[in-house]
Amino acid sequence: MRFGLFIFVAGLLALLTSCQYVGPIAIDQGRDRYNNIIQATSKEQTLSNIIRVSNHDPISVMDVTEVDAAQSFVAGATSGLTNIGAKRGTTGATLTAALGSASANAQYSETPTIRYQPLLGQALIAQLVTPVSVEALGLLNDSSWKVTPLLDFAASYLTLDYHEFYVALNIVSELYTDGALELVAAKSGLTKAPTPAKSEPKAPAAPGTLTLEVATKPESAGPSDSLDIYLQPFHPHEPRNELAERRRQLQLWTRLLWLYYGTQPAFTPQNPVRCGQIGLTISVRDLRAWDMNLRSNRRTYNLDEIRQCLPNFIELRTAPVPPEQARNDNLVSGAPMMRTYSALGILKNATERPHPKIAFVTRDFFNRIRSYPWNQDVDNASFYTLLPETEDPLDNPIAPTDLKNLRIDQEVTNWIQTPANDLFVYEPLGPISEIDYIEGNRRLGLLRRYILIVVDDAPPPVAPYASHFANGKWYYIDGDDEISQKNFNLIALFLTMMAIPSALPPLSPVINVGGN
Repeated sequence: MRFGLFIFVAGLLALLTSCQYVGPIAIDQGRDRYNNIIQATSKEQTLSNIIRVSNHDPISVMDVTEVDAAQSFVAGATSGLTNIGAKRGTTGATLTAALGSASANAQYSETPTIRYQPLLGQALIAQLVTPVSVEALGLLNDSSWKVTPLLDFAASYLTLDYHEFYVALNIVSELYTDGALELVAAKSGLTKAPTPAKSEPKAPAAPGTLTLEVATKPESAGPSDSLDIYLQPFHPHEPRNELAERRRQLQLWTRLLWLYYGTQPAFTPQNPVRCGQIGLTISVRDLRAWDMNLRSNRRTYNLDEIRQCLPNFIELRTAPVPPEQARNDNLVSGAPMMRTYSALGILKNATERPHPKIAFVTRDFFNRIRSYPWNQDVDNASFYTLLPETEDPLDNPIAPTDLKNLRIDQEVTNWIQTPANDLFVYEPLGPISEIDYIEGNRRLGLLRRYILIVVDDAPPPVAPYASHFANGKWYYIDGDDEISQKNFNLIALFLTMMAIPSALPPLSPVINVGGN
């Protein structure tokens, strides 16, 4: 009897002391489960808002601001003994052990407290309509996001002429991909407040007169209002057999300077006499001429000398230049060079027709777009390039009588299908001053799609990256579509980074987990 009782008591103590392990087990099991489900529902919410904006419905944001999960473990045991000791029965038999009963029970429970916060009123407006700052663009660029979707999503324009938007974006994309550019958020020297004029020295005060002087603190430069594009210097130890790449970089840089002519700070080269001798001044005529010179491989130039005759940065200002400053610097315009969208503007610009950046496609068209040879490098590519025949006619309506645009469509189609083209800068046969260069690069940019959303009557055949059911249709991003996944994540970051801190105080629950 004593041995059996000892086993029972030992088992009961082990059961009761096991609650010391409930806390670590709860963290191990609960943290990952809550994290995964919050991440999955956040992706579905972002996808649902993209769908809502495309259908001209108001968006809705419901944030999970806090999760408090309380765990409890209760254990108990009961036992009883009867007829203690051996005794002889009425039939003459002897009972050799005591009679008794024992029982044990354990109960584990988890009580989560989850706080949802719908984004409404002023908080919703502040998050959705505040333009993305240049600091945010600089930070995202420093976080290794590709420059093409970054600027195409966030910037409403990059040049004074809207039709030149994709010329500038395409050139920046190729130079950045080649490692020739660096993007930095900065304060423009043209938009700084003018320095107060120095006051004239005052005459000495009469003896016995108390003079009080108040020093005015100089005005700070202020927040960043420009995204500066810097041309990286040629590396001194770079192999000389890469002259063709250097020539290409200088050629594209002269095109950018031509596009932004008359909008940049004054520039004086270190050796202006030599620059004048080789016919390279910051004028439209010389920049166009040197674009043609660098395009030709028949002549040899001192590329380092040419580079020293060109400015090494371009300002994409988001603030206007004061009129007096614009006149002093002989600017053709003091207007901002770049404006950015808000979070809501990014969604509207990416989904609404014409010229959307997100495509809603059937499964067949999804497979067709991904099967194009130029869309195969998913590790390095940041967008899909469609053909006009694949594009929804409503995305870029062209009248059958518009022969010029139809011709450009055909020329761009042939260029896309030419092997070895990197699909950044469209290169027609004529000089860059021709309208075909501008319109062709614009058409190339408008054929890009950053996210492909499959629309189907049936659920996704395999586990999707994100899915949502609405209006009797399934919308999803394919689980193998890496390009769409990366850009979908960028959209989610734009929506998140514009969020404002919660005004509600956090919960302060008392949670007992583990221990005795």
